[in-house]
Amino acid sequence: MKKWKKAALCAGIATGVLFSGALQAEPTAQAAAAVTTPATAQNGIQSVSVIARVYGDGEKPAFAVVTYPKAIDGTKLSADDFSVEGQTIESVTTNVTPNPTPNKVSGRYVLLKLAHTNMVYDGDLAKQPGHEKKMAAGAQRNSDKMQQDAPMHSDRQLPDLTVKVKQLKDIKAIDGTVYHAKGKTVTSSSVSEPEIEQFQQFTYTDPETGYQLPCNIYLPKGYDSSKKYPLLFFVADASADINVTATPLFQGNGATVWTEPEAQAKHPCIVFAPQYTDDLINQIGMLTADSNTWTPGLTLVSHALQSVIDNYAVDTNRIYGTGQSQGGMTNIALSDKYPNLFAAQWLVACQWNTDEMKVLKDKNLWITVCEGDTKAHPGMDEAVAKWEALGTKVAKNDTFWDSKAPLSTINQQVKDLEKQNAHINYTVFAGGNHMYTWSFAYNIEAIRDWLFSQSKDGTPVKNS
Repeated sequence: MKKWKKAALCAGIATGVLFSGALQAEPTAQAAAAVTTPATAQNGIQSVSVIARVYGDGEKPAFAVVTYPKAIDGTKLSADDFSVEGQTIESVTTNVTPNPTPNKVSGRYVLLKLAHTNMVYDGDLAKQPGHEKKMAAGAQRNSDKMQQDAPMHSDRQLPDLTVKVKQLKDIKAIDGTVYHAKGKTVTSSSVSEPEIEQFQQFTYTDPETGYQLPCNIYLPKGYDSSKKYPLLFFVADASADINVTATPLFQGNGATVWTEPEAQAKHPCIVFAPQYTDDLINQIGMLTADSNTWTPGLTLVSHALQSVIDNYAVDTNRIYGTGQSQGGMTNIALSDKYPNLFAAQWLVACQWNTDEMKVLKDKNLWITVCEGDTKAHPGMDEAVAKWEALGTKVAKNDTFWDSKAPLSTINQQVKDLEKQNAHINYTVFAGGNHMYTWSFAYNIEAIRDWLFSQSKDGTPVKNS
């Protein structure tokens, strides 16, 4: 397993130029030549670092930061001046610090913005290349304890955030120095993970059992314990159940999307993302199972959640739950056992015992599944039918939505569905499969806005 790098990038130093009002003698011819004649640098690229970002399909390099000895004029650069192995360069900018900027700033840091494409397979899982080999390996690894869609033990690896950069053309510094293209590949030596680094990690120890649960928590900027904040509770799917605390943060964006600057500007909140580990599976079993029964793991997670509620400035009228697969099942189980816990929940690619789910008929729910999810889709169809038989109004999309449509289109579809004024909203996306669902779901801003507009007592919520 690769060692997970979490080194911060070194800060750049901006240089200023001082001007004097005194007249100066004209430079000699020799001095003028020294200024105007380009000097060839023996060494161009000093180092390459990475700024990572968490997308719906996991954490990936978002920028390759190339450091030069001297300031470069970014307006003279293009994507054709560089190559990044296995990546497409979307744009090139420069800055005086190793950070992205929308402004045109010359500096010694060249930032190569890397294009992102969702790489999660979106077809029939049974027809996915390598499916039979993967299932055989899973069966061997998990013996007779493997569920149909979730092995007991995950083989997830840590994200590889390494990039390899080549300078393809000569680059000229502002002072005329030329850095020649030598075709040499430079491998990144450090990585910055700004979305993950803003979370704090801690371990919750259950006072009743002694079992320990690694946890991640995000506190809004300027957090004030005398105020009250909404709480967003997120649990990942079973493929994230490895012995790395930050897994809920890099496996996809179900935890981190709520902490992005734009999201926090609208909905400042605390985000709590516990990490169910492989060690816990060995000690007390899986967090959820197809038997749809309460587990020791659910007890542990519920106690940890209650501890966060008790020890942080949480507005108990605005506790929101969400999760994918195992995480959605966890949400359903908690809401079933503790009916007054959540103001609203977003259930992604999950299912539960539909008879037990009848008690959720008056809850504020948004349910997202894919047509090709062979368990969550029929399971939620059945749950919706039982709610409707009990007289509950459920808002549903008449035709399956396109997950690859522009986000603006999907957001408008969500807003149109909201006009039905139903407590429960059920949205099905065409095609896809189980794990593909959460590779795009949490990008839908309108559902996130809907979630934060709910309150437990029904009072209107004024969002920022």
